[in-house]
Amino acid sequence: MIKFFRHIRKSLIQENKMGRYVKYAIGEIILVVIGILIALQINNWNTHRIEENKADRYLERLINQLRKNIERIDYVANDFEIRYIESLQLLPIIGGKDTVDLENKINKLVRNNYFDFHLNLNLNIITEGRENGDMSLIKDDDIREAIYNLSTENSKIILRERISNDDLNSLFVPYLNQHFNYRNSSGIPHIFDNVDPSTLYKDNNYKMLYDQEFENHIFARLEYHDGNIAAYRDLKVLILNLIQRIEDSRD
Repeated sequence: MIKFFRHIRKSLIQENKMGRYVKYAIGEIILVVIGILIALQINNWNTHRIEENKADRYLERLINQLRKNIERIDYVANDFEIRYIESLQLLPIIGGKDTVDLENKINKLVRNNYFDFHLNLNLNIITEGRENGDMSLIKDDDIREAIYNLSTENSKIILRERISNDDLNSLFVPYLNQHFNYRNSSGIPHIFDNVDPSTLYKDNNYKMLYDQEFENHIFARLEYHDGNIAAYRDLKVLILNLIQRIEDSRD
């Protein structure tokens, strides 16, 4: 092809047809430019297709992780909800006259409010997407915004959990260390089997039921339970909405 164009140019010059040569030269330049533009367009299409495929694979991995996080939220929220409901049912023993199976009820009330909060969602794919640029390949602004909102809300939950756990470790646990005997408690898992009851503690944990400080600690723990469970449920809604947005964008 190059030899063909070269032959035409040579013939026009030899025949001294400069006007036609100029027109031909301009036409050749136009053809070259068109060829370059077509090549660039093809390259852009290929780049766009590669980026779309990469973004699609990223979103697929993200959806899979989000679904696993929903399972995690359901497990944790349901577990704490059971503890919360049982604790509410046991509240009447504080300052009350109930003596039926009282020691076991005290143990349950303490056990249900002794645990700290750790949702521990796995959002490493979101972090990875920010670091390697996969997030920027998502063309849908609403999806990107929803992902950022999810990260923000998860950070808020981590802060809520930290405050809840600080209350447990700095206030409730020290109180229990002073007023509750773990060794005599049948409701708390023991490290050692066949250990005799403590001879140092004679009150069998009953005194706490008539101590306003114990009641305040239990109510504080219940408030943390209620607030954190609600936050977990709200986060689940955000994740479900994000999954729906992604799936709608791929239809």
